[in-house]
Amino acid sequence: MRFERIQSSLKHLFIQQPEAAFAQAKAFGVPDEAKLIGFALALPLTLAFLATPALADTNSLIAENGLAGALKQLSAQADKTPSDQFALGAVHFLRGIEKTLQVRWEHNAVLDDLDLPVLRLPVPPNPDAKPFRADLITGLFTEILTDMDASRAALANVPDGVEISLELNLADLWFDINMNGTRDLGEGAIEVGAFTLMGSPDLGDADSIPPMDVRFDTADVAWLTAYTHMVSAAGEMVVAFDPTEAITNVMNANAKMIELRGDAPQNFGWDMQFGGWVDQFAMAYGALNQQPDATRTRAAHAHFLNMIAENKTFWATLALETDNDREWIPNDTQTAALGFDLLPGTGDAWQAVLADAEALLNGDLLIEYWRISPAGGVNVKKMFMDPPVIDIVTWVQGSGLLPYLERGPVITGENHSRFEDMTGGNIFMISFLLN
Repeated sequence: MRFERIQSSLKHLFIQQPEAAFAQAKAFGVPDEAKLIGFALALPLTLAFLATPALADTNSLIAENGLAGALKQLSAQADKTPSDQFALGAVHFLRGIEKTLQVRWEHNAVLDDLDLPVLRLPVPPNPDAKPFRADLITGLFTEILTDMDASRAALANVPDGVEISLELNLADLWFDINMNGTRDLGEGAIEVGAFTLMGSPDLGDADSIPPMDVRFDTADVAWLTAYTHMVSAAGEMVVAFDPTEAITNVMNANAKMIELRGDAPQNFGWDMQFGGWVDQFAMAYGALNQQPDATRTRAAHAHFLNMIAENKTFWATLALETDNDREWIPNDTQTAALGFDLLPGTGDAWQAVLADAEALLNGDLLIEYWRISPAGGVNVKKMFMDPPVIDIVTWVQGSGLLPYLERGPVITGENHSRFEDMTGGNIFMISFLLN
């Protein structure tokens, strides 16, 4: 079946046969290796957004009522067990992702060239879309911060050390993207993930997708909590560099240029090829080239540190597991339910990478800078605490980074290279999966 072939390609992407994945994905219609790489790099984060734990009976709750209905019922449930709290946290997380898809569908906001979390997920065209708003991106990420807070609040109610065993069939997950209350073609979580990877694979309707059962346990509470912190960190950074004014400038300029062109024939060649990309680049550049909100960047810094702390808890708890039952992320003696393989020692190698990241965030290690190397480099913690304008010219020359340059030990690539060797070159995908 076509779906089994796609599953096989996903497995190749996670293990050490990327060449086979390229060849197999081309058979699905992916036009070139560069496009596959882009989809592949987006896949793990997409899977992280989609493959989130929930109670076994939540499968039917989501399948029949959608995430909004499931969230309403789970929130109203009295005397929640630890497993109920886990399910509630997961549904809050997924509902937050669904709301971003719905807002983008309402306004036909594709925005995938920006390559930001949630913006890279596909949305179908809306034949009756509302006009695009300049504050849409800022509003979208502000809202998802609230949803991640709600997810963490529920997960925090799972007592430490309590055993939980939750099952989820990924085929039952769906996003009500067009907000009509029913599951339409292309709204399944598996479909969204496959579209992100393959472009437009034909998976058929929901009933034709075989079960993809995963059993989540106690360790995965920390895994999901870490992911909420990662999404929140990204959200805080976007809001810190609020792009509303930059988007407004681009929209106003485009309107003026259309007016100036008048009835003259449009140069479809150049505009169709580069217009959208140039507009999105101008929006991003305009947002970055301004003074960010330090309160937001400091919040992002805290979320990144909390993400690492929860990741440590996850791996420590995972190492104690002795079962081998449909694992989401396996330890060295377990098998992943979705068929990907991690080499023994992957967890330790990843923890070493995160230790380097933590040292950067705490200012104990510096990022090497070419004009003072090897004596020192950039203090990342200072940049979060007192953020600068991101001006690529002054950063390269050095004047824009001078307040953050100092003498001291710099990070090396040793731990990164060791981890990359263990992933067979798929370091970005595995990193997003493990967070």
